[in-house]
Amino acid sequence: MEKPAPRSPRRLTREVACWQVVDDLARPVPIGRAELDVLETYLGPEIDALLRAMGC
Repeated sequence: MEKPAPRSPRRLTREVACWQVVDDLARPVPIGRAELDVLETYLGPEIDALLRAMGC
């Protein structure tokens, strides 16, 4: 089986100024201590860096 040809990097056609988070869930989703621990363990440093970069 042949490997596909490498893709050239895509360029953004417009600047993305700000992300918008939309919560369109029908009802609240329960999150337990175990889920919070996983998020904090694996994403904590990245989330902190993003918030610092945003000036929060």
